Amino acid sequence: MKFSKLLIYITMGTMLVCGSALFAQDPAAKLVMPDSIFDFGFFATDARVVHTYPIYNHGDDTLRIIKVHPGCGCTVAPLHKYDIPPGDSTTLDMYFDSKRLMGLVKKKVTILSNDPVTPYKEIAFIAITGKVHPYVRPKPDVINFGRLSMDKLDKSFSTTLTNVTDAAVELELIDFSQDYIRVDLESDSLQPGESTELKMTLLRIPNDANLYNFSATLGVKIEDVNIHLTVPAVGRLNRVD
Repeated sequence: MKFSKLLIYITMGTMLVCGSALFAQDPAAKLVMPDSIFDFGFFATDARVVHTYPIYNHGDDTLRIIKVHPGCGCTVAPLHKYDIPPGDSTTLDMYFDSKRLMGLVKKKVTILSNDPVTPYKEIAFIAITGKVHPYVRPKPDVINFGRLSMDKLDKSFSTTLTNVTDAAVELELIDFSQDYIRVDLESDSLQPGESTELKMTLLRIPNDANLYNFSATLGVKIEDVNIHLTVPAVGRLNRVD
């Protein structure tokens, strides 16, 4: 009898060990992007805007980004680093050139990684290009920094935002190119016909000559309706011989 009980205990223990081994998983990377779609709202045609998407590794193995594939030639998506250790993060900057596009635009970028569950991750943005915003009009609609050089740092460039409706408008700064500019909004509310200034201050010159465009996106709200507005900023890099 005692022998039978001992045999049962041994058998059950073996099953538990085998079961644990069966369900044990190898370390794996896990790509997480809480901000997978961004709304630029309205902005000028023939202008370039940018939004930064954070990428997190919530797994217990190194996340390796194998490829970043923009959906078209008007979108550039440089990645800051391709190998992300567990618990670490990186960022992807999506630049969009509206060129001569008019109206509603939606573009996607596909990210291929070693995440075994979701090897393909799509991020996207939407925009309305070449159309005037129904609530607020920026003048100019694109800020021009001129030639970018070290003597331009800490200088402010601005656009005037005017409420063109017959209702009060609330303004909220949603997003801007934090690595390169500071954005100051003179007032966060406008009565009908009132104006305010949005100022951009250049903080740093980009190393890559292709990435000299910046932008700031605002939420423009009347009651419960919020329509985004993006103000692009452009400059030209001085050549260093």
